[in-house]
Amino acid sequence: MIHQRNNFFHGESLKLHSGKSLKEFKLVYDTYGKLNEAKDNAILVFHSFSGSHHASGQLPEDKEVGWWNDFIGPEKVLNTNKYFVICVNNIGSCYGSTGPLSNFHGSENKYLESFPDIHVVDWVTTQSILLKSLGIHLIKLMIGSSLGGMQVLQFVSQNQFHIEKSVIIGATPKPKIRNLLMNYIQREMLESGGNNSLAHARMFSHLFYISNNFLKNQFDYRKQDKKSKINDRVKYEFENYFSYQANKFLKRFNKHSYILMTKAMDSFFFEEALYKAIKSNLLLISFENDELYSYDDMSKFQTELINNDVKSTHVHLDGSRGHDSFLKLTPDFEKALNNFINN
Repeated sequence: MIHQRNNFFHGESLKLHSGKSLKEFKLVYDTYGKLNEAKDNAILVFHSFSGSHHASGQLPEDKEVGWWNDFIGPEKVLNTNKYFVICVNNIGSCYGSTGPLSNFHGSENKYLESFPDIHVVDWVTTQSILLKSLGIHLIKLMIGSSLGGMQVLQFVSQNQFHIEKSVIIGATPKPKIRNLLMNYIQREMLESGGNNSLAHARMFSHLFYISNNFLKNQFDYRKQDKKSKINDRVKYEFENYFSYQANKFLKRFNKHSYILMTKAMDSFFFEEALYKAIKSNLLLISFENDELYSYDDMSKFQTELINNDVKSTHVHLDGSRGHDSFLKLTPDFEKALNNFINN
């Protein structure tokens, strides 16, 4: 598989949804496969909240394979022998695209908390600029989960590109009140300024990302071995697992991006009037025990689409871990995607 990491630099000012501007911006993106001469075989993959452009494969500088490695590659669901797959790191994130840890206008000072608020539409705007620079105007498929699904919905409503098919996984046109509260509480943790605030915020959100069934099946009530405890406060294996994941998260994320990204999710309220502009064929996927975007939420979403004459299908899957089920390619997940993409 041809796997490349690229930097796209846009030297012109970008006016953001907030009314503020970035003087310039950079996007880091990975590509998989080869863009054909007609430039009509592109697939755009959107990462989730804490994800990155590194969706598959492993370059020399990568410590591990990409987060959707089972999905993207030769003869896989997103077949790189046939398609040119693109995954872009969002501005405001922390994996190389312009964000809070970037230097402010070429100076030695970093943006940090002064980085302006961003919106889903800002990600779509920057990614549209990138696609046009590559000469891409037709997109075979757009696919995104959670925060990535919001970007798919925003993209297909703007009609800047001909988008044949689109997949929205675990995302809806507006957040539930409980989702807003979850993010608010996390930001309050971060604003408290404690040394462990980011780890605590991550553990709190992780509780909503995975299901109780996953925790029961994976850990049950087993006590953690004393020799491998993260700290002395740990009693159960699931506590150790959460602490381990939080510590791992600290090495790759920062609180400024965390605050920005949660605010962006919270501000996404998609107007139903915009459904009329959607021409793409949509597949909605929900998972059992998803506490953030349930079957009922996704079913209501599809009803709104149908009422506005948008061609759409909703598939509900068992999943394996609640909301985070989008990360694991189960047989029924693979079948649903293959049926939609190839038929």
